[in-house]
Amino acid sequence: MKKIVISLCTIAAVAVIVVGATRSYFSDTETSTNNIIQTGTVDIDIDGQNPWTGKFNWENVKPGDTKEITFVIRNVGAYPVKLWKIIKNLTTEENEIIEPEQDWYNANNGGNPKNDIDAAMVYEMYIDGQIAVEKEAGITLDEIKDYYMNLVKLDEATDPSYTGPDPNGSGILNPGGSITVVQRYHFREDTGNWAQSDKMAFDIEILAQQVSAPEPVKQLSFMNNKFVSGDWHAIADAKIGLLKYDSMAPMFNYNFAGVGLVTDKAYCLIYSKDPWGAPKILVDKGTSDANGEINLIGSMDTGDLPYADDGNYPTGAKIWSLPCGSGGYNESSQTVGWPPQSDWLFDNWPGFIKYAKGDAPIPPVGGSQTILLNELGNDINNQYGYPHDYSGANVNFTYNTPASSKLSGTITASGLKPYATYQVKFIGKPTCGYGTLGDDTANEYIGYQGRWTVLNSSCAGAGCNRTDAEYAANKLKADSDSTKECIAGYLVWDFFTADSSGNATKLAQTANSYHVLWSGGGVCDTNVNNYLAYLDSAHPTVLFSPADKVDGEIERGACGGLTLNPGTYDLEMALTEESFHQGNWATVLMKDINFVIY
Repeated sequence: MKKIVISLCTIAAVAVIVVGATRSYFSDTETSTNNIIQTGTVDIDIDGQNPWTGKFNWENVKPGDTKEITFVIRNVGAYPVKLWKIIKNLTTEENEIIEPEQDWYNANNGGNPKNDIDAAMVYEMYIDGQIAVEKEAGITLDEIKDYYMNLVKLDEATDPSYTGPDPNGSGILNPGGSITVVQRYHFREDTGNWAQSDKMAFDIEILAQQVSAPEPVKQLSFMNNKFVSGDWHAIADAKIGLLKYDSMAPMFNYNFAGVGLVTDKAYCLIYSKDPWGAPKILVDKGTSDANGEINLIGSMDTGDLPYADDGNYPTGAKIWSLPCGSGGYNESSQTVGWPPQSDWLFDNWPGFIKYAKGDAPIPPVGGSQTILLNELGNDINNQYGYPHDYSGANVNFTYNTPASSKLSGTITASGLKPYATYQVKFIGKPTCGYGTLGDDTANEYIGYQGRWTVLNSSCAGAGCNRTDAEYAANKLKADSDSTKECIAGYLVWDFFTADSSGNATKLAQTANSYHVLWSGGGVCDTNVNNYLAYLDSAHPTVLFSPADKVDGEIERGACGGLTLNPGTYDLEMALTEESFHQGNWATVLMKDINFVIY
């Protein structure tokens, strides 16, 4: 296995390329009696460099600007390889708030900061001159981060427009072969003053591995309009489909987003088997909204894709989106009409997909990840005791993933409220509140191990709390039911207390499910405040707890007994001020976090 990683910062930032180490899929050499067996190599270079080094300096980026990264990947090893690219470890930060920003916040965002410039950065990619994802579709970095994109098409043999490195149509880069990848990052022209001086950083990782090695689980593919008279290729327009899926799982888990479609129209997501007369399998269906967008999320017991009787077996399966009904997909006869129209989305890049039914393999090697909790909570204005400026706080969480049963890591913080105690929690991202970025499975994992809260604005405080039974009953309601609530799970799993300067360091672990914190002597599972005191001379009327006297009241299980279910987690990590029942519990800082538990 070979990974090459570059770190990229944009918006008044400099990024330095970081190169990962080469990993062999076999051992380097094996010896038998009187013979030496020399293994081959899995190795790639980029732009003739191995390791790849370089530096990007993207400063003073303004709305309407475009930045480009072009590189050539060559297989310089002895084995054929498959290639993926992923944008990961993406962080954004406020950097500073200047007057035009604050004016925008006051006029548009209730005075609260906003720094999610990943949602304002449109992504474009061409490979060997062919469209993978076009600028016109408006796909942004926040929509594609943390998913692997296959860089070599799986359907070369059936795509007459493709002239890539693998004529056999199996997504392979053979020894000596190369591909040219062009990435462009477009800062949206309509981005407001909220983004001035903001920073964004992320890694670009290129993964090359032997053909027989397990594929990355979290993958994505693009579907495009190909309706051209006398021709057949992806069109650079505003019509596109983004399919995220698990390449191996007990169920075929999918998350499909289509844009540029006809408004208020029924669309079907189908598995299109070959030959043409073979049944086309319905995966999901729904109706586009007033903006011509549709989002279909779910799981289906499809078995392996492609099917053995598919003409594209074993290379891959075609997934299409097209109108339901007359002239499109006929659900009763499992057939597709012809000719297509401009709102039909066909498999484009990498063309086919592959899915294997079963438990996903546990990654053999873990890695250290770091997130910066730099997004302000929605209730930042309802702090405990007195208002504190959290925009200048610096809170990092460094952890290892994958992890067995429990997630562990180190919290390093500065710029927090002196003497304040903070709950460390995970908050779920149900699709009802996060759309294509949601993760209902992980939301349920932590909800059933922690607590539930309603995200709808119709409730406040303790009135948003829900029980397991209330969550389960709500889940059964139809989406069209006006009484259905958007309920997120959350789990308070650790805590720490800042010192007199607002600094803290804590080794944190998901070992407990807490209801709330108390100042009860530092012994797990108490519910009394015997040690609260006026510790801060600058705020003599505010009660705090000495750090060694804080403890947590258990919500579920026993002290130290929490284990996380195996799986991939996409959550928000948050810090909530602990008021010890003296005032508000305000979530002040947060950030997306992804990890794997086995």
